[in-house]
Amino acid sequence: MFLNALLVSLAVGVCYFTNDWFCRLFNDKPIIIGTIVGILLGDPATGIICGGTYELIFLGAVNIGGTVPSDALTGTAIATTFVILTDMGIKEAMALAIPVGLLMGQVQMATFIVPSFFNGYIDKAIENDNDKMFGWMAALTLFMRSFLEALFTFIAIYLGSDAITAIMKSLPEAITGGLTVAGGMLAAVGFAMLLRMIWSKKLAVYFFVGFFLTTYLNVPTLGIAIAGVLYCIIRYYSIMDSPKSLMNQNADMVIEGDELFND
Repeated sequence: MFLNALLVSLAVGVCYFTNDWFCRLFNDKPIIIGTIVGILLGDPATGIICGGTYELIFLGAVNIGGTVPSDALTGTAIATTFVILTDMGIKEAMALAIPVGLLMGQVQMATFIVPSFFNGYIDKAIENDNDKMFGWMAALTLFMRSFLEALFTFIAIYLGSDAITAIMKSLPEAITGGLTVAGGMLAAVGFAMLLRMIWSKKLAVYFFVGFFLTTYLNVPTLGIAIAGVLYCIIRYYSIMDSPKSLMNQNADMVIEGDELFND
């Protein structure tokens, strides 16, 4: 368990560091970290399934204003680890991913205090135009935050997996069944939060088209996604070939020609 907890915590720390250092690589998303954890623990298929499932939960988890969203990175990593290393089901672990992510979100906010202790050195480096020192301090503070993120993940996995497994086995079926039902609802809640942000009268028809395809024609999600991409390509070229678009292109050509003769 020690080695598995160490590998997962290192993966969390590396993803956290590289995501911020390279200006949002989006490798903190559940589908990415779930796959990485699955590969490290020898079960990539389960990792991909967990990552895709938890991606639906955290779709609407965004830090708007002063709110602290659930930390999808650690929540997915810990839940996926429990699914692979214990007898816990995906939906049961899904019900634990949200509270774990919320707790780690608060811990993550606490880690932002760490760089404040180095503000004096950073200000001094800026005043002296010491770019090298400033770069090292930026890397150091981010590394310390990543280390703390990985440390709490390690503790949660190393000390919590056996305890959570024992608790889950001792719970009555009514409670575990409730967790399973709640876990099944969380994906719908996450998608509903995202849908609420992008919903409009113009986009509503596409939602119902997708609903019709998956419900009555049994088209899988990947098939609907491919059909959507193909429709976007067709729509793009139809707009480009429309008379209005051609008129705008001709107008631009006339303007460029007038500027050429004016020169």
